[in-house]
Amino acid sequence: MTSPTPTGPATVAGSSCAATFRCGNASVTLHTDDAQTLGEARRVLYSYEEQPAGPATWHIYLTLDPDVVSSAEATTDGRRFDIGPQSYAYQRGPGPSSTFWVPDRGTLLHADHAARTIGVRCATAEAAGLWAPRLVRQAMTGQLLAKGMVYAHAAAFTCRERGILIAGHRGRGKTTTLLAGLHHLGGDYVTNDRLMLHINDAGLHGYPWPMPLRAGIGTLAALPHLRHRVPAGQRALTTDEKWTFPHKIAIEPDYFADLLQRGGMVASQMTPSVMIWPHLDPRRTGVSVERVGSDEVHQTLLDTRMFMHDPTCGTSAHINQWLVPGPADEVTVAHLQRTAAALATLPCYRIHAGADPAALAAAVGALLDAGESR
Repeated sequence: MTSPTPTGPATVAGSSCAATFRCGNASVTLHTDDAQTLGEARRVLYSYEEQPAGPATWHIYLTLDPDVVSSAEATTDGRRFDIGPQSYAYQRGPGPSSTFWVPDRGTLLHADHAARTIGVRCATAEAAGLWAPRLVRQAMTGQLLAKGMVYAHAAAFTCRERGILIAGHRGRGKTTTLLAGLHHLGGDYVTNDRLMLHINDAGLHGYPWPMPLRAGIGTLAALPHLRHRVPAGQRALTTDEKWTFPHKIAIEPDYFADLLQRGGMVASQMTPSVMIWPHLDPRRTGVSVERVGSDEVHQTLLDTRMFMHDPTCGTSAHINQWLVPGPADEVTVAHLQRTAAALATLPCYRIHAGADPAALAAAVGALLDAGESR
């Protein structure tokens, strides 16, 4: 089968449209013929270190090609992968070298795992802007998973030189706890929904899986500095209706500074020192905090695969490594076990709270104060 994509830097526009991204000990160089596409990758991948284009473990070559839709390999005959909401990739040639056609994005991808390259032809600039950050992130994540990191369904921020990891299933209040803490306590933003955790001889560290922040309108309406982000069509809803409104609002990395108090920053990593499992119910009028025992922490993290899977409801957060797969499941399980054991040594608290972000933040602040006084 003929590769539908470029295979080296010489086939893509000059070095001004290339950059190397790094996270931990993983690296990806993106080569493209469009400066705007590279800019979109930089915008979304807020937590990755960027360097001038150079040696990297994976290379991605992305070009604009309006004629790609008429390519002989633009076919839906192969195996179908669900790659996102109502979006599918169709695979030809399974193995170390595979071609994928994504019809709704007019995109042809060729992944060569042996050469560690991904070639991409996009019919439109919009598609190129979509794929550039996603493919860099997928190639980066594949490396990180192979090196021992694990996904955690968690938000995180740092405050008073302590790392606060906020973990739980979908809808438990991770984003509300994060935004309330940042607004009332201050600190640095790390991530809203996904954290890559790594335990090694140097300890336990967390790295953001970069993506926009998504918040419910109940959360946004409860925080004065974010009320303007509630769409005009939902501002007249009752408080109860806002908290139950099914759709979330995206805040892009460009605007993360709006979430921070004076002096707060957007961080590229953190060291967890306390874990919080929020259980928010807007109808609740008070706040209560209970310590979670280390045995329960350890078993819960294993049973839920770091809250990525809800045993009662199915998937809680999707893992979609369809192009650059992670390690074999038995390797992942070993990484999970080691990480869960490390997290179980941290103080963990279950916080039951209502719709008052100030009271929620005060409870988090009290936990930090208690930790500092020990």
